[in-house]
Amino acid sequence: MMYSISEHIEFLMTRHDCVAIPGWGAFIANYSPARYDEDSMTMHRPCRTVGFNASVTHNDGLLAQSLMRREGLTYDEAMRFIADSVTSFRQQLAKDCEVSMGRLGYFRRVQERITEFVPFFRADGCDQFYGLDDLSIKTVAALEQQRAVQEVEEPRAAIVPQGRNLFSRKAAQIAASVAVLIGMGVMLTTPIVVDRSNQQLASMAPTVTAPRSAQLGVTVEPGVSAQPITPVEQSQSPTIASVGNDKGHYYMVIATLRNNHELDAFKNKYPQLVPSMKLLDYKGMMCVYVARSDDYNTLMDLRDELPKALRDVWIYN
Repeated sequence: MMYSISEHIEFLMTRHDCVAIPGWGAFIANYSPARYDEDSMTMHRPCRTVGFNASVTHNDGLLAQSLMRREGLTYDEAMRFIADSVTSFRQQLAKDCEVSMGRLGYFRRVQERITEFVPFFRADGCDQFYGLDDLSIKTVAALEQQRAVQEVEEPRAAIVPQGRNLFSRKAAQIAASVAVLIGMGVMLTTPIVVDRSNQQLASMAPTVTAPRSAQLGVTVEPGVSAQPITPVEQSQSPTIASVGNDKGHYYMVIATLRNNHELDAFKNKYPQLVPSMKLLDYKGMMCVYVARSDDYNTLMDLRDELPKALRDVWIYN
């Protein structure tokens, strides 16, 4: 199965305030209204964040209906898939102490039997107020105090720096004059080569001539060696091909398959990824990965190169 419940939960959280995963817990949206901070004189925007409550384990039917609607599953198949996903979450949490939930956030094990959900700040699908910024709003008393300070400082600024301003204007005039003289010197001392070998003189007979291409002459003065021109290398963002899949502590897993039949079907569906595919044995399952690296964030940055259906990757170590 090439789908995950994470993307279904992301979709449902944009439209509901609570989405329950039977046997695991429930994601709950928390609203914070707009508020004004008098100390910083800032109007903070309203926000919507996602939290998690492990005590809510009942089945509200939203997740199963989403799987039935998009993946074409029956209700029993959807419930079995949810149960298998919860089992996989528990196994991964026990082994790696961390489980990713796509763009919502991730679970991590703090102690032996305590699990904590860490939401991503302004994650996709979590914040319906995305795009609003905090506003700096000064009170009337603060504006009056600022105006009083300006009225005191403006007379001082008008009296003290007269000589300094005069010196600054004269320095600017001198600098402009020096720049003009340097430009004229460069123009007058640069030799102009006139090529008269193919010069056409004026005549009474009308003629039609094609325009000549301009020639660029470079003169090297005696005793001065020409410096080689080194091309500037442009930095490129990492790609799956540049990162490679031969070494690295972390694996970028894009699918977990049960047999060769599913592997052949997966290759036929994504032929552009076949040159980068390699297999990893994980508890009797075939894990397909396309890149390896010692840097976790490098692999996460490669997700945009994958097809949209595969961007909910599993970083395995």
